[in-house]
Parts: sequence; C-alpha cells; structure tokens
Amino acid sequence: MSGLLDTSRADAELSETRPTCLGGADYGARSTPKVESPSMVPETDVCLIVEGGYPYVQGGVASWMDALIRASASLKFHVIAISVSSQPRLKKFVVPDNVIAVTDVIIDLCAAGRTPTARDAQCISRGVRLMQTVISGNPGTSFQELIELVRQTGFGQAALLDSRVAWTAMERAYSELLPDGPLLDFFWSWRFLARSLLAVVNTPLPNPRVFHAVSTGYAGLVGAYAKYVTKRPYIVTEHGIYTNERRIELSVADWIFDPDASGFTVGDTPAKLRDRWLAAFRSFSRISYALSDVITTQYRANQEYQRSDGAPAHKLRIIPNGIDVDRYAGLGHGTAPRPPTVLMIGRIVPIKDTHTFIAAVSLLAELVPNVVAIIIGPEDEDPAYAAGCRGLVAQLGLESTIQFLGRVPDVTEYLGRADVIAMTSISEAQPIALLEAAATGLPAVTTDVGSCREIIEGFEDDPVIGHGGIVVHACDPKATAQALATILLDDEKRTEMGRIMQQRIRNLYHKDRVRRLYENLYAELARELPVESGQADAEEVRSWKARSNRAGWLWSGKRKPIRYA
Repeated sequence: MSGLLDTSRADAELSETRPTCLGGADYGARSTPKVESPSMVPETDVCLIVEGGYPYVQGGVASWMDALIRASASLKFHVIAISVSSQPRLKKFVVPDNVIAVTDVIIDLCAAGRTPTARDAQCISRGVRLMQTVISGNPGTSFQELIELVRQTGFGQAALLDSRVAWTAMERAYSELLPDGPLLDFFWSWRFLARSLLAVVNTPLPNPRVFHAVSTGYAGLVGAYAKYVTKRPYIVTEHGIYTNERRIELSVADWIFDPDASGFTVGDTPAKLRDRWLAAFRSFSRISYALSDVITTQYRANQEYQRSDGAPAHKLRIIPNGIDVDRYAGLGHGTAPRPPTVLMIGRIVPIKDTHTFIAAVSLLAELVPNVVAIIIGPEDEDPAYAAGCRGLVAQLGLESTIQFLGRVPDVTEYLGRADVIAMTSISEAQPIALLEAAATGLPAVTTDVGSCREIIEGFEDDPVIGHGGIVVHACDPKATAQALATILLDDEKRTEMGRIMQQRIRNLYHKDRVRRLYENLYAELARELPVESGQADAEEVRSWKARSNRAGWLWSGKRKPIRYA
C-alpha cells in the first residue's frame, strides 16, 4: 500500500528483528491500559489536551479553551497540560468548577524506568530504533509499537537513553539521520525528542468519554496515545497548522547550526538538524491524524494543509471559533473627540511580526499625522524580541505615537476607543482577537494568513456581501500603512466596513452556535462507545442519561443517546 503513511519497508525490517522481552513474553501482547484509578479521578465527559497553553499561558487558543469549557457548563472536563520544566506553572486563568482536574505532563522529563540488564540489549536497541522511526517523518505503526515495548519492558530513560546499548543505537541514528552534522547538536536534540516520547507514553490518563487535543504536536501525540490504550473516541482540533508554525519558528531559531551559512556545498545537500526537527513534528501530526476519529479546523484553507500532512479526508470537519457576539456588539465606539487610533492585540513574538506593525505605523504617521497606535499583549514569552520592538520604536522616534500596554484587565475598553484593528502576523488560524474586534464593528487590516481573508471578505455563498477591511501581504509595512490610511481617512468607508464585519460575525461565529456543534460532536462520538453487557453500573447510566437529556439528546436504553431531528 502506498501513500504518506506507507513505511512497509521499514516496518518489514523492524519485524524481522522483533525480539521477545521479559523472559520470552510475546512482544506484541496487549497489556492493561495505563488509566488513573476512577476512585482518584472522577469520570469526566471530555479530556482536553493542550501544549504550552491553558491554564498557564494566555493566548488565543487558551482563551478558546476557557470559553468552550464555560459555555458547556453541563459537561465535566479534565485538562492535560503539556509543558517543559522551565515553564512556570502559575495559573493565568480561573479554572471553572466543571474542570475536575488538571494533569501536568513535562515533556523534557521522563521516568527512569527499571534498571536494564545484559539480557535487555536487543530490546533496548529495538526501542531506540522505534524512537528513531517515530521521528523520521514517516512513522507507520512505530509509535504504537513503542507504546507496547515500554509497557511490556518497563523501560524508561535508564534503558533507552542512558545505557551503553542506547548510546551505540543513538550513534547509529546519528549516522543515518545527520551524518554530516554536528554530533553534539544532534545528541541534545535526540535527548529532548526521545525524552518527550517517553514522557508521552507514560502520561497518566483520566477516564473520560472523549479525548480532545487542541493541536497536533505533543498534544496530538498524547491524544493518540490515549486513543490507542483506552480505545476511547479521539478528536483533534487545529487552530493553526502545527507543522507550519514550527517550520516558521525553526527558520529563525538561533540555536540551530545552519551549514549553508558557512559557504557552498559541492554535491548532495547535507541533511540539516532543522530538517530532523521538522520531520519529527510532521511525524507527530501524522500519528495524531492516523489515530483520531475526527479532525476539525476553523476554515477551509487549513484542510488543504491537513491533507498534505496525511489527514484522511473522511475525518475532516469545519467548526469555526465562536465568541460572545452580544457582549461585544453593544460596546459602540463613542463620539468623544479623539485622535485616529489603530489597535493591535496579540503576544509580542516574532510570529505576530510586531516589527512590521511598528514600521507600518512609522509610514502611517506621514499619511495621518496625529495617529495613535496601541499594542496590547504580553511581552514575557520572548523578552528579547519584545525589547527589540521597544528599541525599534525609540529608533524611529515613535514614543509618543505607539503605546505598549502589555496585558490589560479588560480589552473591551480599548476596542471601544479604536477606529481600526491591525494584524501583521506571518501565521494565524482564526484569530479570536479579530473576531471580537469585528463584533464591535471595527474594520480590520490583516495579512493574508489563516482565515483572515474569509473573515474580512467573506466566501462563496456567504449571505453577508462586502468587505469588512483590507487584506495585505505579510511583511509589507508600506501596504499595511496605506490600507490603514484608506480606512482612517474615509469616515463613510470605515462605518460601512464595520457594519459588514459585525453582521458577518453575528451570522457565523456566535458562541452558542459553535458550542452546539462541539457538544453534538462529543455526544455523537460518545454514544458509539462499545459497552459490554453489565459493564456500566446503574448510577453511571443514570448520570450519563441525565446529562445527555439536558444537552438535548434522548436515551435509547443502551447507553446510546439518540438525537430527534
């Protein structure tokens, strides 16, 4: 069988050398799934899995999660929060009462596992080979086989990273994956990726009816692990395409050695460490897609990227982001005299390209002399970049024009005082900040990324006709400045664009509509759970029946809520 996930040759090679472990036990035999005790963690409806976000980091996806949890008040949630050991785990959100628990998974730390012996050499070598295949870009079934090996052997860091056999196997991986690259750089990258895989396959799992990862990457990998060991339904939702975002970050990463920077290469282009990381992230997406039941995203263009990364077309669905339209629609923009005001909302990080926004405002000030620009967003994710942005403002003499406000308690106050919102990102999905600003009647100038064009210009069969702003190319300060000036200098155009934006948001992005789509999807998947006769006790049946009925589903008597049309 051919295709993106076809690794038949590698799989055959691995199968030929498949060892037996633990005194001759069949390596492929199934063992008990690693699930937390029901007495320790109450059964929940949905387990949300997030990487580097909620409840510890503020941002668009984290806000989306918080809104989804609060809107679905009749459902119980468990959150698995994935982070690295250096990330502070101080809650930036007040976690709602319907979140039963939060489980932290630290991907750069993993269990030592049992101490290996001389008899384990073949299993260790195979385990390292499986990890190498998982991060290769074409993982096949190697992730599932790694799960089984770890569960059968009890291996962890001591065997698969720190043993002499593991070192020899790592040297083999280096010679195959990065033969012309720096060994030291490969070693540390290998250590991180291998540890992260071992952390994932040792994740303590709650006992929900549905697992829901809010990205691929490590969140998707934990979701795939959960699906494999529990057989529970598994949803992947992608806001931005994980592989695209990591590609952008890696292209500017200063910790990766770039052999091209030192001159010309004669002959074949050598493998680069950056390519190894990209291959790993591509593998994580393919594993997530392969084991998922449903893959959702917010807009059509994302689905093309998902298909190219191996997502099966029959699993794909579109569910847009939703916001509290009524809350924002009533804000208004006031009539008190004020200077023309441009608002930018977002983290001060390279992917938002704050540099281009600052350069655009410098040009805009020549076209609209009394313009004011307000930047709202945290600066602590990349302090060096944020400091560079402030330095650029000083260099351009814009201290009296551009205001950095950092985090603010209530962004609505500033939405009501702005005339246009600007986004200069080089990657976005379906920005919550843009939807909220549009709901107040603000026109927008954005780059042509994610669903920004759909939001501003509409799409085929959109009942709302017209443009609610102007779309420009990324990294183009001049076009951004000209677009902002076009809107700021024409009161009639600005008012009409704001009206179109407000109407489009109300029609398509209302939070109640989106909440129903997700709750219906959860119920659709949960009702298909296989339950053996007598497995569900009477109390559990009564509880699930009551929640299903409250959500608008009726009970069939066999733990299958049925929707009346």
